[in-house]
Amino acid sequence: AIYRSHYEKYPFDYIIGSVHQVDEISIFHKTRWEGLSQQEKQRTKEKYYQLIEESARSRMFQILGHIDAMKGFYPSFSSIETAVIDQTLKVISAHDIAIEVNTSGKTKDCGGWYPADDILERALHYGVHITFGSDAHDPERIGDDFELVKKRLKEIGFTDWVFFRQKKMQVAPL
Repeated sequence: AIYRSHYEKYPFDYIIGSVHQVDEISIFHKTRWEGLSQQEKQRTKEKYYQLIEESARSRMFQILGHIDAMKGFYPSFSSIETAVIDQTLKVISAHDIAIEVNTSGKTKDCGGWYPADDILERALHYGVHITFGSDAHDPERIGDDFELVKKRLKEIGFTDWVFFRQKKMQVAPL
């Protein structure tokens, strides 16, 4: 891919891959869900997770960011029924990529981190590696809620988290 040749020029410790558009519409566009049938909402959610799967399969990223961020300005996103999340988590695990607990979700309408606890529980079940970030966009939010994230991950059953040096995964206890 064209991006890979550019990424390889730089000594990044890690690259986070995040899906921000589905069907050429921002996942954070507040009105994207208006007027959609339940079937169209389900198709949109499935497309979102297919794009995340493609990101995992590309092997360009060490971390996949905010994997349920479509709920940011549409909290009902979480209740759209589909089996696609489990399929996506299996692909992520098979490709040995980490997912990020992203604390910026609390600044959106959904009011909570990405991903939701039920996805984190399933990620643990499938052996997905976990890391966390603040996606700050604002200096005051750097490292936001990290101690709470660690506590919650332990409650869910995670015993360690990962970080990267020169794109090599490092495992550390929570």
